[in-house]
Amino acid sequence: MPRDPALLQKAVERAPDLPTLPPVISKVQTALSDPRTSATAIGDIIHQDQVLTARILRLVNSAFYGFPQKINSVHHAIVILGFNKVREVLLTTSVFEAFKRDGNAGFDFPGFWIHSLGAAIGSQAVARHLKLPSVDDAFVAGLLHDLGKVVLAQQLKPEFNEVAARVKRDDVLMVRAEEQVMGLNHTVIGRWLVERWNFPPNLIAPIRFHHTPALAREHRELVHAVHLGDILARALELGNGGDAKIPEIDATVWEQDNLSLPLVDRCLGETLEGFRRSQAFVDLFEGRA
Repeated sequence: MPRDPALLQKAVERAPDLPTLPPVISKVQTALSDPRTSATAIGDIIHQDQVLTARILRLVNSAFYGFPQKINSVHHAIVILGFNKVREVLLTTSVFEAFKRDGNAGFDFPGFWIHSLGAAIGSQAVARHLKLPSVDDAFVAGLLHDLGKVVLAQQLKPEFNEVAARVKRDDVLMVRAEEQVMGLNHTVIGRWLVERWNFPPNLIAPIRFHHTPALAREHRELVHAVHLGDILARALELGNGGDAKIPEIDATVWEQDNLSLPLVDRCLGETLEGFRRSQAFVDLFEGRA
């Protein structure tokens, strides 16, 4: 018998240990909403958190970004990378830290983050080919698309364990098992979390609709990029998305974005190549950064 969604939402939102993001994130988000904000102002805000500053510099100097000269300060990183790219790195490091612990022994936490990273890189590759305005938003949205699974594993352990058992027994997508057990799925739970974090609508939409892109009414291109990015990561067997299935590409995405097999194949290749350069991200969530 599916659970009452309203009761599940209350259980999640009232959880005393539901992760929060560092105050610096809210300050940066507010500052970036002001077109008059300078790189110096953003750098000064980030410097308030020395650990976060060190992680950002480690990532921007990694092979993933491939800059020929070392970037020695956040201010320099902002000038070289731009506001959007720095926000991408800032959110990446902060979200990894927020969910560093694993509150459910049955949840493959390292495998989950590998999958999330693969989906982020895949979403970014798709966004480039679709010529979206911001491929950085595609990376962040791809990285966060499955956050609801972590919340499910940490805050709704009985439901998660029942979902995991059903996935194994029936060999179904995790999203389908969630709907059978709870009457909703991780996309809804993920939306609850990022709304609590005051994330912008363009990042909320892909989290909520990456499994049902035809239902998205806003930011559809970004939703489509994350829908396909998730599938690319699964096809390449990057990490663990919670099941052993590869969803079909939604017909709406295929038609509206004029996809083709050669284009999907190119995105697969770019995703794999990007993942091979992403060791610094792997080090981050394995606790080595």
